[in-house]
Amino acid sequence: MSRLSGFINFISLQGMGRAFRHRDFTLFALAGLMANIGMWLQRIGVQWLTWEITGSYAWLGAMAFADAIAIMIFLPIFGTVADRKNRLVLARISQSLLMLLTIGLAALTLSGNINVYGLLLFMTLHGVFEGFWTPVRMAMAPSLVPREDLSAAIGIGSLFFNMAQFIGPAVAGLLIALFADRHVGIGFLFVITGFSYLGYLVVLFIIHLKFEETRSGPRGSFLGDFREGLVYVARMPGLALFMAMMLVTTIIMRAFRELLAGVADGVFAAGPEGLAVLTSSLGIGAVLGSLVIANYKSAAGMTRLVLISFAAAIVFQFGFALAPAFWFAALCTAGLGITVAVGGIGSQVLVQSSIHGDMRGRVMSLWSIIVRGSPAIGAWAIGILTDIWQFQLVMTVATSIYLVFFLAMLPKARGLSRALESPPEER
Repeated sequence: MSRLSGFINFISLQGMGRAFRHRDFTLFALAGLMANIGMWLQRIGVQWLTWEITGSYAWLGAMAFADAIAIMIFLPIFGTVADRKNRLVLARISQSLLMLLTIGLAALTLSGNINVYGLLLFMTLHGVFEGFWTPVRMAMAPSLVPREDLSAAIGIGSLFFNMAQFIGPAVAGLLIALFADRHVGIGFLFVITGFSYLGYLVVLFIIHLKFEETRSGPRGSFLGDFREGLVYVARMPGLALFMAMMLVTTIIMRAFRELLAGVADGVFAAGPEGLAVLTSSLGIGAVLGSLVIANYKSAAGMTRLVLISFAAAIVFQFGFALAPAFWFAALCTAGLGITVAVGGIGSQVLVQSSIHGDMRGRVMSLWSIIVRGSPAIGAWAIGILTDIWQFQLVMTVATSIYLVFFLAMLPKARGLSRALESPPEER
């Protein structure tokens, strides 16, 4: 057997291809890929529209924060709902709301009636609906594949998300540049996003959940279930500490993604094409990182891999902050993409593999608050400071603070590994 055929055989039978043996998961994942490409078109459109209207890093951070604060408020509520109700029905409702909201944004942009406050309102509503959708989406994969294929399913979902992060910005930059009136080009981005959400919605009416995890039998009150989720996180060995570590990591080391429009144009004068290059570089790196995790057989050794990715991120972020030229910034952004994928997906695998199924919606909603909300908080803070001081100075100081925190956390690595890499039934 040749090396190529051996590698293909490994991917299909032992690696991420294991999850594709399940038809409904395959449909769900492919529809998610298309919707995520649409989401990145929308994300680039909102970033560039905000930058064109305001020219402010603080406003870029504010848009991300408006989205994130709504997500942070509503995620725990909808995470509890996801553990009490049919997740497929909830997925259909939330996806419909996201589609309708995007269509409204497209209409306002194409008609020339959008302004920065309208964008801020859109991002707030998007955060509410995303807070509805995220815990349901994250709880869907374990309901579509058996436990032994869960790491492959999570890896594929993240791989497709990061492929979209490469494809979406490249397409967005091209479309924006093609139109003399950039607002019209951005409006068409939003139209395409709406159609991608429609395709996802159709798939949600085709698939069925095969491994139901919602609790059967008598239920407590909604507030009781919500409190139970918080107590579960607090009492499970290592989980609360790991989430606290991720909170600091995402605030400081993921904020750069929300400010790329300002970096592309404000630092390097590269325009929307530069934004597309930086975001696509991030996506290319993230695809490579996703491939590493997607072919990881289990959670064993994952803690060490995640910590290595955090260490590498520190190096790449120092390079990004001090980049002497645009091409060097793009290379560092690709490196950060690898670390974001390995650290983020690996951390999710650790958490998903270590918790009980009937707690998944609540725990993953708290997890999503960290990975979705915290970067926006960091971006807003860094954006405000960057409107006062230089971007390079602010990012260098922030990265230095994280380096001190990371070194303080290293002695706890062995305990985290013991706590998170064993399945819940062994505790």
